[in-house]
Amino acid sequence: MIISTQDKPRSIAVVVLGAGRSGTSAITRGVQTLGVDLGDRLRPPGGKNPTGFFEDQDLLALNQRLKRLLGIRGHSLRLITPALWDTTEVRALHEEAVNTVRERFGHAPLWGFKYGRTLRMLPFWQRVFAELDMDVRYVLALRNPLSVARSRAQLNPDRGRQAWSDMEWLVNVAPYFGRVQGHALAAVDFDAVLSDPAAQLERIAALLQLPLGTSERKAIKTYAQTFLRPGMRHSQYQLSDLEHNPEVYRLVTEAYGWLHRLAHDEIKPDDTTLWADWARIESAVLDLAPLLAEFDSLRCRLDRTLWNPASPIQALRQVWRDLRSR
Repeated sequence: MIISTQDKPRSIAVVVLGAGRSGTSAITRGVQTLGVDLGDRLRPPGGKNPTGFFEDQDLLALNQRLKRLLGIRGHSLRLITPALWDTTEVRALHEEAVNTVRERFGHAPLWGFKYGRTLRMLPFWQRVFAELDMDVRYVLALRNPLSVARSRAQLNPDRGRQAWSDMEWLVNVAPYFGRVQGHALAAVDFDAVLSDPAAQLERIAALLQLPLGTSERKAIKTYAQTFLRPGMRHSQYQLSDLEHNPEVYRLVTEAYGWLHRLAHDEIKPDDTTLWADWARIESAVLDLAPLLAEFDSLRCRLDRTLWNPASPIQALRQVWRDLRSR
């Protein structure tokens, strides 16, 4: 007698993408209500995210090592050259990532993860998911770049300057966003989540084709009532505010405009016009590579001067501190 068997269903990986200060942590916590397993070893809350980061510590450690191998510092604008994805060190880390994901989440039918620079390092992770034959679906956390800059300024006034913040936003979003084309995608406006979390989470579930049962709907209600707080929104801007702000770089306005339309269902993820124009935006960002690399080099030199204990600037700072303490 021949017994028919069914192949094991592919594991679904929900990957949360987004530039820093765009609500990625809060949205990842929301995605968890949809039954997405984030693991049992989450990074503890604290610092800039007192309510939690919702990042798996093992995958976080891998991402931090990858970041160092690629030469990405906290405020780095340098683009990643294609050759860096194929170095011996990155290939070795790829094998480790495959084994880690298989061990930690290979048993999970529906799991997910978030790291602030995953979109910037997407080629690495897409290779990992392809080797594991996973069904990858994406959530893009989106926030108006004007609000992103204001949020950055609370942590670092230099990085919060609009021009600097905009370039960080651009290099973290534009170069590899085109790689999500063809995958299930939900672009989510952080302000919309704060205004109506239940509607946005139901929208994410629909776009990612995730079923909503009684337990998921109960979890969504708890998230809306106990996790989100009014203090999470320090500013709110419209698309028109961005378009009419002379400090904002044109490519940022254009890129955000497309993503804003996605997040508000004015276009669909398979819109061919979107992807054609995104290729143009990506190409324009790649043309900036020499300037971005020079900016990084100058910034490193400035940091060494500012923070070198033997520098005259540090001596003046100490004199100023002494005067103020009298």
